[in-house]
Amino acid sequence: MNHPPYDPFRSMSFYGDTCFLTGEKIADRKENKVHALPEWLIDRYNLDIAGITMLNGNRMKYRDMLLPASEDVIKAIEKMDEITRIAFEQGHDAVIKLPKLTLFQWMARVFYGVLYQDFLYAIGLHGKKGETFPVSGYMKKKLSNLLFMMHSLIRPVQFINFSPWSIKCYRVNISKDVLNYKDETHHLNFCLGMNGFGIVACLQDNGEVEKYNHDIVEKIGDTMLHPAQFEELYGRFMYANYLRRDVSDYVLNEEGDTLVFSLPEDPNKNLPRFGEWQDKTFAQVLTNLWQPWGIPIEKIYSFPNSPISYLINENTNEFIRPEQVDLPF
Repeated sequence: MNHPPYDPFRSMSFYGDTCFLTGEKIADRKENKVHALPEWLIDRYNLDIAGITMLNGNRMKYRDMLLPASEDVIKAIEKMDEITRIAFEQGHDAVIKLPKLTLFQWMARVFYGVLYQDFLYAIGLHGKKGETFPVSGYMKKKLSNLLFMMHSLIRPVQFINFSPWSIKCYRVNISKDVLNYKDETHHLNFCLGMNGFGIVACLQDNGEVEKYNHDIVEKIGDTMLHPAQFEELYGRFMYANYLRRDVSDYVLNEEGDTLVFSLPEDPNKNLPRFGEWQDKTFAQVLTNLWQPWGIPIEKIYSFPNSPISYLINENTNEFIRPEQVDLPF
C-alpha cells in the first residue's frame, strides 16, 4: 500500500497530541477532541456522573472520555452524530432506514472510544514500571482492523463481496428514559437499547453470526420484543460469535483514495464455521444478561434439559409472543 492507514497498535503508542484515527498531529490538545459517547446522548440520559470501572478499579465518567482528533475527523463525527441523533430520537422506524455502515461507524466509535481510556491508563501504568502493556496479537489485529474500517468516516472504504458486521435492529418495549448500553471487548460485540428500539451487533464477524441465527431472526420478524427477549437475542449473537472460527485476516489494498477490504482464501473452508454449542456455557451467558430479573442459573439450566428461552418454545419451536413472557418490563 502506498499510504497504509495509521495503526497505533504496532507500537502500542497513544498520545494526546495525535489523532486517534489518522495519526495526524493536532494543533490544540484541549480543543481537538471528541467524546467517546455523543454529547447529546450524555445530556439526554443524564450521564454526567455515570461511567464505568477502569482497569485500576476507579470509575471514569462518560463525560470525561475523550479522543484526540483532527479537524476533519471531528467534522465527520459531528455529522454522523447529528444524523444518528435524529434517527435515534425518532425511534425504530427511522433507525432501520440508516445505512448499516453508519450504524457500524457509530458503534465502532463508542466501542473504541471507551476502550481507548483503558489503554491510556494501562500503558501509563506499565510504563512507570518499565514494562510494556501486554496485548495479544489477536486483539491488536482486530482493533487495528476496526480502526481501518472507521476510516470510512473520512475516505471511501469498500468491502469486496462481504459485510464485516452483523447488525440487527428491533422494536423493544423499553422506556424512552432508559439507556441500555453494553459491549464485549474480545469479540467486538455491541448492544444498545433506548427509545423503543434495540440493536445487537457483532462488529467484525463478517456477517456470519446473523446467518447462524437466521431462523430465529426470521421468526421474530417485526415483533416488538420484551426486554428479556432482547437480552436473550444479544446473548445468542454474543455466544455464536464466541463459537465462530475466525479467518486469518483481511486483505487490505488501496485503489486511488479508496481503502479496499477483501477476505483471504480460507485454507480451512471445509471445516465447520462454528464450534459446538454448549448449553451449560450459554446458560451462564443468559444468567449474566438476565440479572435485572434475578433469574438464577439453576432455573435457567438443568441437565439434560435445554436452557429456558423466552424467544423460542422448546416443544413447538415457535416464537414466543412477548405478551406471554411472565416477567416485568
